[in-house]
Amino acid sequence: MKLFGRSPAGRYREAARTYKDIQDRFHAAGRAGTGLESVRDDVWDLQLKLFDDVVKGHTSVAGPLFSAARLSFFIEFGTGKDWVRATMSALCLSTACCVIDLLSSLRDAPMPAPLLREMRGMALGSAYVAHRCGVPLAGVMNAEAITSLALGERMLTRETTAVLTADDGTATLRRQLSGMRDTAASELRAARGMVGRPAAPGANLREAMKQRFLEDLATYDTPEGAARLATSPNAVSAARAALLSGRTLVYIAPALRSGAALRVNSPGGEGEICESVELPGLDLPSVRALVERVRDGYAAAQRGELGRKALNRLIREALDQVTAAFWDPLLAEWPELRDTPLALIPLGEAALLPFSTALVDDTPACATLDLTLAPSARALLLSAGWQPAADRKVLVAADPWYDGDGFRSIPRTVPEARAVAAVHGVEPRLFRAPDTAEELTSTEAPDPLRTISGTLPDDEPAPDIAAHLTGASLIHLACHGELRSDAPLSSSLLLGGRLPLTGLLRDNLHPGTTVILSACELGSITGDLPDEQLGFPAALLAVGARSVIGALWPVPDTPATVTLMTDLHHALTDSPAPKALGQAIANAHANGVPPSVWASFACFGA
Repeated sequence: MKLFGRSPAGRYREAARTYKDIQDRFHAAGRAGTGLESVRDDVWDLQLKLFDDVVKGHTSVAGPLFSAARLSFFIEFGTGKDWVRATMSALCLSTACCVIDLLSSLRDAPMPAPLLREMRGMALGSAYVAHRCGVPLAGVMNAEAITSLALGERMLTRETTAVLTADDGTATLRRQLSGMRDTAASELRAARGMVGRPAAPGANLREAMKQRFLEDLATYDTPEGAARLATSPNAVSAARAALLSGRTLVYIAPALRSGAALRVNSPGGEGEICESVELPGLDLPSVRALVERVRDGYAAAQRGELGRKALNRLIREALDQVTAAFWDPLLAEWPELRDTPLALIPLGEAALLPFSTALVDDTPACATLDLTLAPSARALLLSAGWQPAADRKVLVAADPWYDGDGFRSIPRTVPEARAVAAVHGVEPRLFRAPDTAEELTSTEAPDPLRTISGTLPDDEPAPDIAAHLTGASLIHLACHGELRSDAPLSSSLLLGGRLPLTGLLRDNLHPGTTVILSACELGSITGDLPDEQLGFPAALLAVGARSVIGALWPVPDTPATVTLMTDLHHALTDSPAPKALGQAIANAHANGVPPSVWASFACFGA
């Protein structure tokens, strides 16, 4: 099967035509219920030829390569016949993603939306098959290639800027970019060299991936300072994140029938660079069912159909389920992680689970372990590169209500802002605050949530709060939040008006800023997104934040929430954000505060 087109357009047409023929045969076989062996072999051969073409510089076939690799991956993943083939197909797809993303950036265009939709499930699926293949490092490479596409250009700009500000920065950047260009080529050569060799499943591929990883890592200098923020290919960003943050990385990948945890250790240690363990209880249907059960519980509580005690029982059951599915098998396999600084990188819908507050030894994990979360290793690498400002400038802002249709007042945001501001000796910025104490204590429900159920006006932008955000190094925002599944970058904070996520992305924050979002679900992602954890934490880390604290679920507007946030800021005066959150949640748990108040919070970043 040859691709005869000489011009870029000719190569593309021939590749697309060949793939279309295979795709039609695949659908016909599905309708007829016949075997897929011929289709399986043909799409496998096609993707290898297209991969070879891309490596030779013929980037016009990156689109057909994406499609062929994706089809091959799902055939291999669905049958489970050949985990090596599945892993190699995932490597082909991740390379196609990187090439398409680069070509889109050169045209000043985003990653094509249809491809983003088709990518759903790829990061966690490719990580899981790499685990089953015995090559978890390949899973890390694929996950890192896929999870930074929408924000990749902004993150790359920050990395490049950091490198150029260092001594010999231009030379360093030139070496890094040269290494990145060689990555796809060496990956293909390593993968293709494994085809047909007699060996244990995955053994040759595992050694090839490890060798290539070590060679990539060796090309980078690691002096102190900004030059350590190298623009790193795939798994090298994970290794550098581990080095710079001092944390062991754990990727969490649920799959259809089971799940896996992939562990990245700091290079130079005594153990393997990358290891993995099966998580039988973390299958994707169980993850989705748990998320839906919690969401339905909060919705029922808002309607008055579920009481406080019943809601808190439901949340405690959810925490226990995460403990049984994740923490118990993880710590049984690797008990040394109890004393190891950790960064969890949940892939896909795993990002909606409360790993930080699930109980370890009957105590929330963030209080027992040195723990943070990250949308990707690159996000952790960026955040760890910025140190907190020595001269802390604090911004505290609150908005207790919003005049859209169907909104409830959340009056406790006002005393929360005042209490938090008092910790730091500053005045809060209050938007549309009630004038009297009577208004403040009057609510429509016993436990109103800082979430919305109505319609937002589209033409009411927020006042000048965005300008103040860029000058602060510690930011606390207590308000309504809106998380949009149809347009994630249009998700908003409601501070005197709509402040969309796109508004926050216009300017960088002060490097090393800590951001606390005391609003519903703004530490979360939506189920309609592809694999990238596109939301407030990922975006804020991309524009300069060191740490972002936010909630995965609705936050109750209660005095207990005010106390939790005040305790958090007291702890922040002498502790980094992950430890400060752990201390505040530990106090709440020890004092019998119901989990509906603290279970949804997590810290992202360094």
